[in-house]
Amino acid sequence: MEMVDSLPEVQERRLVIAVDYGTTYTGVAVALAAGNRAILEDIDAIDFWGPGMENHEKIPSVISYSRATGPEWGASVNPESTTMVHTKLQLEVSSTSEELDFVLQALEGMHNLNFRRVREDGPLPAYTWKGPEAIVGDYLTRMFESLLKVEQSFKAQVRRQTPVDIVVTIPAGWSYRAKNSIFRGLAQAGFNRKRFPKLREMLLVSEPEAAAVYTARYLKEHEPELDGGIDDEIDDEIDDEIDDEQLLRKNECFVLCDAGGGTVDTISYQVKRLQPTFEIEPVTGATSSKCGSVFIDIAFKSWLRGLLGEKNYLKLDPAQARGKITSFDREGEHMRELMKSFNILKRKFKKGNPEMKMTLPEPLENLDLHNRVEQGEITITYDVMKSFFEPRIDKIIDLIEGQLGQMEFLRRRCRNIFLVGGFAESEYLRESIEASLELRNGLQVRMPDTSWTAVVRGAAILGIEKETSRGLCKMSACPRSYGISVNEPFSNALHDDRDRIVDPINNMIMAKDQLRWLINKGDLMLSDQPKMKREWFAISFQEHGPKDGTIPIYSYDYDDLPYRCGNALNGKLTILCHCFIL
Repeated sequence: MEMVDSLPEVQERRLVIAVDYGTTYTGVAVALAAGNRAILEDIDAIDFWGPGMENHEKIPSVISYSRATGPEWGASVNPESTTMVHTKLQLEVSSTSEELDFVLQALEGMHNLNFRRVREDGPLPAYTWKGPEAIVGDYLTRMFESLLKVEQSFKAQVRRQTPVDIVVTIPAGWSYRAKNSIFRGLAQAGFNRKRFPKLREMLLVSEPEAAAVYTARYLKEHEPELDGGIDDEIDDEIDDEIDDEQLLRKNECFVLCDAGGGTVDTISYQVKRLQPTFEIEPVTGATSSKCGSVFIDIAFKSWLRGLLGEKNYLKLDPAQARGKITSFDREGEHMRELMKSFNILKRKFKKGNPEMKMTLPEPLENLDLHNRVEQGEITITYDVMKSFFEPRIDKIIDLIEGQLGQMEFLRRRCRNIFLVGGFAESEYLRESIEASLELRNGLQVRMPDTSWTAVVRGAAILGIEKETSRGLCKMSACPRSYGISVNEPFSNALHDDRDRIVDPINNMIMAKDQLRWLINKGDLMLSDQPKMKREWFAISFQEHGPKDGTIPIYSYDYDDLPYRCGNALNGKLTILCHCFIL
């Protein structure tokens, strides 16, 4: 019996899948973990997505609804196709003007509902009628279907037999609406219990937190200055005697800046322990702004429109809106070709850079415009390229300065700014941040070799170490729909004639007992906050009668939501409770 008791405990292996859906690129990382301690070398960022996908550690967040053969997503898009890009940004609508712009873009793409153009487009027009949540769902579905074919950890036997945790990343400060859209898109794609019968938890983490955890861990393990870190049992006063060259010290703080394609997030962490295990914890709230690299692309396109003139520009990009980001931001063949060239110049641009030249694609390859375009070649001067960057970089520096200001207020010590994300590859961004820190002695900007995939790798770490990770939030799907019934002003277009009544109090023609669903089946439920929905409606009372009453709250377990009580009272609609009105 003693021998049996002394045998080492066999730790269950589980699959951790991390998904980082980005504005410009999407990454997936997998790890087959035993225990609750992550080993960086065991985390694999998927770099094979199938034939024709160029196969890097991330895949373009691009999908097309054009009539063409082939996958029509990621890096495999027919040259003649119109692609939907930057869709992630539309998931978080922050103003009424953005909502209106979304509607105008839809009408433009559908040619203002011109019947002749709709008929010519056929059943699958190049410009989809779908909203951003549906577009994201379609993109993630195609990605999931590809992974089923090419990724070993997605094979049927592994999915059936292996416990699974799925970790999803989002920008800091995202609204419930945006989180719900991503959650529904992932569930639609196949990241659900039907496809993963042993799915244990779906977890949510902010992108800057995931990036910070990975970056600090990576640099701790790969920077030679960190070797020989002190043991926590040694008195804290010895910290002051450590060589200044040591990258991270106990109780010291660092700022993490995740510069992505759409959003840039910042957060500050403090090193709590170096040995025997490395631990960090956040000391400030995450801050975020829409100032990623795609806004440099938009600035370039705006400048190009002015350089070429409207007529010539529309030959390159007939479907592009002027200076706006919407879910239907889209690029055709010629503009995609031009933007590939521009992105190369964008990454190489640095302070003191000489002017840059670009060749326009068809049909403007031979264009001549006096002092502007010569035989299809355009020139981008240093000052012009700088003007594309500066507004975005100013916002990023403000975010970093805000983090440093918070730490100064808290009297915390900070020596390092860790820069990650796709935009971090820009030399001009790094130079600008370093220049802004010149008056802050001792602050350095550092970037790990794997900065592009820091977010998705960090999410995998947090999933493996979920029992001790503080930044995770559990996600689940609402099991049923909840709603109320109200009388609404009658509309011949919207309501059933059988529901027509005349309100005895105000003599208005109304549609009686119309169901208004407040929470839908499948909606995201978060472990760290209640699900709330506000709904305004009017109830009429007799002038001299009682001014109170009750409204039933209904629950519905099925997917075919009814919108009138008249065709829903078939045993499926349940009165959950009554809400008392005063």
